[in-house]
Amino acid sequence: MKKKITYVIMLLITFSFVNININANATGDFEKAMLKAKKNLTKAMYKGDQAAITKSRAEFERVLQLKEQQWLVNYYIALADYGMAMSASAVQKTDLVKKYTQSGMDVINKSIDENPEFADSFVLLEALNFNRWQYEQEKMQEIISATNSADESAAKLDPNNPRYVLINGIAHYYTPEQYGGGMKVCIPDFEKSIKLFESTNVTNEIYPSWGKDLAMGYMALSLIKRNEESDMKNAKKIIDDGIVMIPDSAFLTEYVMQEYKKNSETK
Repeated sequence: MKKKITYVIMLLITFSFVNININANATGDFEKAMLKAKKNLTKAMYKGDQAAITKSRAEFERVLQLKEQQWLVNYYIALADYGMAMSASAVQKTDLVKKYTQSGMDVINKSIDENPEFADSFVLLEALNFNRWQYEQEKMQEIISATNSADESAAKLDPNNPRYVLINGIAHYYTPEQYGGGMKVCIPDFEKSIKLFESTNVTNEIYPSWGKDLAMGYMALSLIKRNEESDMKNAKKIIDDGIVMIPDSAFLTEYVMQEYKKNSETK
């Protein structure tokens, strides 16, 4: 009887050890897959390459099959949709902006249902809702209510999230001064966002880290637009520094740099 009990105990220990190793391997596979997919999405979004973003989105959909932290995987799927919407916006394809924005909102709302404590999800939801101004301005009150709701949730969860401050800055950049926007409001936002990107440590590499090139680019654009004493000089320095840090960002190397050159030539 004693031998039988000892055998059963050893068997249970063996099963526990095997289960721990299986779980560890599954977690390792998940993180490895996430890091690879995140790297590919980051590169695709830097280039604004819609085909590459679509491919990366499919990569995250395959990661969903591992059934780990599905809320985070869905966050990145929604981020890919946001990237495709912005790419479509750059070439003024409003129908595609609508398609990818609505898809992104569906997925990010699913992610929020799965984990309502993740500030970045509300930041992305706010950004996606802001996109709606491009194709359904007649729903002004609904859009304002949705963006305000997402903003309040993000601020409550993590007011010093650099992407939260960035998205607010972008909203203020495009909002006329008489409605609470303008350079006086957005420049402090971008300054704060840049500082937060520099001081915030990402606790896990699979978590979001995007946005620094946008913060630096919009800061430069704001200075160019304001064009007060030393603004053009400071804008050029920010652009140059940003390109050194993030050389793959087409937003910095192409769009923002072109805006700087165009405005320099007219002064």
